[in-house]
Parts: sequence; structure tokens; C-alpha cells
Amino acid sequence: MQPENSQESQLRQYALVKQQIGDLLHAGFQYFGDINNEQITEQFRSLLAKLAEDRFNLAVVGQFKRGKSSLMNAVIGRDLLPTGLLPLTSVITSLYYGPEERVILKRKDWVMQHEISIADLADYVTEQSNPGNEKGIMEARVEISVPFLRRGLFFIDTPGIGSSRTENTATTYTFLPEADAVIFVTSVEAPISEPEKIFLQDIRQHAHKLFVVVNKIDLLSQKEQDQVLDYICEGIGPLLGESNVRIYPISAQQALEGKLHKDDQSVQQSGIIEFEAALTSFLSQEKTKMFLVSILDRALGLLNDYENGSSVPLAPDPQNSTPAIERIKSSIESLRVVIQTHDELIPRQLEEVVETTIIQAPLEQAIEATQIESKTGQKRGFVITRTCPICAAQSQAVWDFFVDWQYEISKDQDVRRAFRASHGFCGVHTWLFQQIANAHGINQGYAPLIEAVAEELHTLVGQSAHEGATVIDALIPTVDSCPACRVLRQTGEAQMPRLLAEIATPEGHERYHQTLGVCLPHLRLALISSPPQEIADFLLSEATNRLEEISEDMHSYVLKHDALRRGLLNSNEENAWRRALLQLAGERTAHAS
Repeated sequence: MQPENSQESQLRQYALVKQQIGDLLHAGFQYFGDINNEQITEQFRSLLAKLAEDRFNLAVVGQFKRGKSSLMNAVIGRDLLPTGLLPLTSVITSLYYGPEERVILKRKDWVMQHEISIADLADYVTEQSNPGNEKGIMEARVEISVPFLRRGLFFIDTPGIGSSRTENTATTYTFLPEADAVIFVTSVEAPISEPEKIFLQDIRQHAHKLFVVVNKIDLLSQKEQDQVLDYICEGIGPLLGESNVRIYPISAQQALEGKLHKDDQSVQQSGIIEFEAALTSFLSQEKTKMFLVSILDRALGLLNDYENGSSVPLAPDPQNSTPAIERIKSSIESLRVVIQTHDELIPRQLEEVVETTIIQAPLEQAIEATQIESKTGQKRGFVITRTCPICAAQSQAVWDFFVDWQYEISKDQDVRRAFRASHGFCGVHTWLFQQIANAHGINQGYAPLIEAVAEELHTLVGQSAHEGATVIDALIPTVDSCPACRVLRQTGEAQMPRLLAEIATPEGHERYHQTLGVCLPHLRLALISSPPQEIADFLLSEATNRLEEISEDMHSYVLKHDALRRGLLNSNEENAWRRALLQLAGERTAHAS
């Protein structure tokens, strides 16, 4: 057995862990949707979106005129973000990876996105061209092809705090909860002011990782640099609860000019290499866990805020005496501990937190809920239709089952686990489900099943082909294990006694004449149930008459067709082929194979 590629293994593990977290976020989304709390529902939706796009927000923050934009330009090696003496507007500017260079503007009252060129960026994000953000820009997303930004990294420039524009400070504070990691930029010109100290304390409430950058060191001599750096360390140490704070002295302007002119000496002297090394190490080794933990923490924050502010007693889960919100919280907290205490993401351990046992009950409940009953609660009799009455009932039952199943499997994590345990539908019902399901429902419902099959197949590597075939045989659903087939069997077993009882009456005889009669498979089922002899004779006689009539119509169709007299065909002759197949095999939706 060949050892699997380590990077591929980690990526697969990461994807599986994301799916586990997605299940919990979806549970929170569903909970608050059910109680009509639109605000928290939308926040859970945003967390799901963030998880789905794998977005990690690395925010650059600080007071205005500290050189935040200059630092970002130096890191990406491009003179791209506007810089200058005037503060930026209250606009969040995000750099992210893309194959073509462009800017997407987002505004609250715009339905469609607005695209501009990078050359026009300053017209929307600078104080000079957009004073007080009078253009109402919520975010400017700058798409550039820079490898540093791969794998979902959003490098974010925030408005500086403490300027005369209070909107800038408000925007930055509003964005802080969205930040997964923060680069705090101060400078040697006015190191660690009181507003900055307060701001640092606020940052620590949200950011899981903090880098402290001291910019513009080229303005000082080496001796002055040492004095200023010591002062900054002493000032922020108590604020961060650390006695030996790591700070990165940098000249962003010198670093950028060195990169633009390919002057390696200037780049080295700027101090940015050490900072970039630390940043790269964090993004490659710590970012993944921090991203997941950050999402879990935000979800916990939403749940805690709701509990603390809600005067309405929490409703218990119908299947559990513990309120559903408490179950979600408990799973999130346990998941968070596992992620933080393991060097590698281990999906099996994470799965055990969320799923202690495979719950078969939802599968049973979904099947039991598909009873052949009318909306008034009355049991249906057999349907008057030009098909086998038992097939008609079964087709309706499996249709109802799939409609309910698509809904249940999209919203209920336990139903998905039960579906995975059943190994899915048989081949016929897999494609029947596909005909009525949408892509979202199939993706959400089948993902756990696909993962389980992949795990089983992985264990076969190195085993004999015979052993592998035996295991795979057990993974392929049969008519005995398929949930939809069970619905068909249960419906047929329930409907057959009602059919036999109904045709024992004169009215039943008349109604039966209006149907195609039972198909051959259901005729067999009727006879092995040992009905009274007169009922058996009636069914056999009716079947004989139906088949003889169909045979006559089929011969007539062929004759008229060959004689080029198709205009003479009646409806019975035109559909004779279908009635013949129905009699022999039954409706295709009523039989698995």
C-alpha cells in the first residue's frame, strides 16, 4: 500500500471537518429560521457563506496616517492601494486572488455588482474623491493575481480610527468581529497613543491572532529605533497580557520601493522579510485551524447573545428533552476543543463529537410518515386509473416519500446520517429521486454517503480483489436495504388487503373494471395472500380479458400502421404497447427492479 500524499490527505481532512461545521451552522440556521428570528438566521447564513467560500479575513488596522495601505502595498509588491496624507473614507477595501485585475464595488442599495478598473479605485475609496463616503460604498473588492492571496485569503485595508471622520472609526469597529486575524500598525512618529491602547484592547476581544507592526523606522537612527521599540513593548505588553511581545519594525515605503526596483538590499534593510516570514508561516500552518475556530466562536457568540437577550423560554427538541439550541452549543463547544487540542485535523474524532451514534429513527419516521391517507385522514381506496391500482398507490407513495425526503434530508443532519447508514437508494430509485430533487438537495443529502463510501474503499487498498469485491457488494444498495423500496413494499402490503376487500362487493367489481387491473407481479402478490376462491377467479378472469384485449389492439395497431392507415388508429390501439408493458411489469415507479 502506497502512503498517500500528505498535502492531499490534509486537504481532504480539512474538507471533511468543514462539512461537520457546516452541519452545525445549518442546524443553527434552521433553528432560528423556525422561530422566525430573521436577524440571527441571516447571520448564520453569512457564516455558512464564509465557510463555503473558505474566506479568511486578514485585516490591517490602526490609526489614520500610520501607513496601513503602504504596508499592504509592500507585502504584495504593488503600488496599488491609494496612499497619502489624507485619511481613507469609511470603505473596506479587500484584496483577493483572481485571474484578472478588476475591482468590484458593493453598495447596500445596489442589487447588481458594479465593476471598475483598478485605475479608478481612488475615485471611490479616498477622502478626496469620495468625502465622507458620499457614494455609499460598503466594500471595494480588488481582484489581483498575487500568489500570496491564494486559498481564500482576503487581505483587508480598513479605515483608520481617530480621524475627524467618525464614519471611519465606526466602520472599522463594525468590521472587527469579521476579522480572523489582525495586523495592527503603529508608527515611530507617535508610538502607542491612548486611543491606540484602547483600540488594541478592543481588537483582542475579536482577533485570534495579532501581529504588531511598527512602521516608518527609516525615520529614526538605530539608537532611536531601539528606544522607541522598547517603549512600545512596555506599553502594549500589559494590554495583551504578554511580557515579551513580538513586534515587527518595518519601513513599508522602503520595502515597496526595493521590490519595485528589484533592490534586494533595500528590501533587506526595510525589515519586511522577517515580518513576511512570520506571516507566511502563520498562513500555512495556523490559518486553517484559526479560520474554523473563528467561525465556531462567532456561532457561539450568536447563540449566547440570543440566550442572554431572549425572554422566551427555549423550546425543547421533539426528539430530546434538551432544548435544540443547547444541543447545538454543546456540539460546537466540543468541536472547538477537538480542533484546538490536536495538531492535525482528524475528521473521525470530530465526527464522533457531532455524531455519537447513527440515528436510524429519522429514516423510520420518514418512511412511516408516507402513509396512503387523504388530507382528511381517511385511508385511500385503490385509484380509478388506466393502470394497475396497486402500482398507482405505490407510485403515489414513493412520490410523496421523495418529496418529503428531499426536504428532510436538506434540513436534518440526523436524516442524512441515517441515509448514509442505509447506503442510499437502489439504482432505480437513485435516478427517480434525481428527477424530482434539485442539485442543492442532492449535494447536501449525498455528501455524507459519498464520504462514507470513500472511507470504505480506502480501507480496501492492499487487500485482495476478492475481499474488495465482497466489501463493495455490501455497499451497493439492494431492494431489501433501499428506503424507497421499503416504502413500496409497505404500501403494497397495506393496499392489497384493501383491494381484495373492495372487489368482494358489486360496487368494487364495477370500479375494478374501470382500471387496467393488477399487473402480473401484483396478481402474484394477490394470489399468494390466499384470497377466497371467487376473488382469485375474478382476478384471473379479469387479467385474461385485459391481456386478450391488449393483444387485439396491438395486432390492430401493426396492421393499420403497415397499411399506412394511421389515421384510423383509436386511443386504445395507440397506447396498447404501454398497457402491455404495464400488465407484464407494472409501473416503473412502483418496482425497484
